[in-house]
Amino acid sequence: MKKFTLAAVLLSMSLFASAQTKSVTVSSINGTNMEQYDGQVAEVKMNRYMFTGWNTVSFPFDLSADKVNEFFGNDCRLEVLTGISGDSNAMKLYFQDAKSEGIKANTPYILYFTGEPQNVKISAESTLFAGESKVSFSSNGYTVNFNGTDKIINGNNIYGIFAADNAESKFAKIEGTTGCYATRCYITVDGDKDVTFIPVHNEKTTTAINKVSSTDNDNAKVYDINGVQKKSVSKGINIVKGKKFAVK
Repeated sequence: MKKFTLAAVLLSMSLFASAQTKSVTVSSINGTNMEQYDGQVAEVKMNRYMFTGWNTVSFPFDLSADKVNEFFGNDCRLEVLTGISGDSNAMKLYFQDAKSEGIKANTPYILYFTGEPQNVKISAESTLFAGESKVSFSSNGYTVNFNGTDKIINGNNIYGIFAADNAESKFAKIEGTTGCYATRCYITVDGDKDVTFIPVHNEKTTTAINKVSSTDNDNAKVYDINGVQKKSVSKGINIVKGKKFAVK
């Protein structure tokens, strides 16, 4: 009787544990309402089409560096925007390697895919997060926003990477198209000014970028891009109240 009872308890615990890890399918086209899953651990499934060359990615979940290699290939490159310089005529975008950190939820990246154009099937246990995906930088009075999106974005004043420009990571103005699909990134410029963007890889910017005001940091915890809490705002990417800021 005792053995039977113990087996029943163990089976019940096993079923309960299995029920805790639900399966969630994330749409990489139309997007998914992440509010209903915010903070939940799930077996995340997503199909994401990748072109050969540079693609933009912003996922509502983390992927370790090993998982990035597994899904996108060991030769893939993953970079994060760390600064800008220039003016409304030509703006340099400074991207730095971030592959060793893996993909962090709600963070905009560019990813270089070396395989043939294909639908990549992603399946991993991870925590799902709702929230804004955005970093902003300023130079000579112009503010550039690099935004990730969890839904389709339409508009005549956004910039994205077209398939024809994947080899160059060239951001061009999106006009008269379907817009930007979910799990991708796009650029906006405050004031809706026309700008030519020049991508620069693994070279640090020497111009000033956005700083966090003292009020942003009052009674708020500060984290780095890896989610590690910092004592205070410092150089690099800072996350305060769920928003990302860069300090020179």
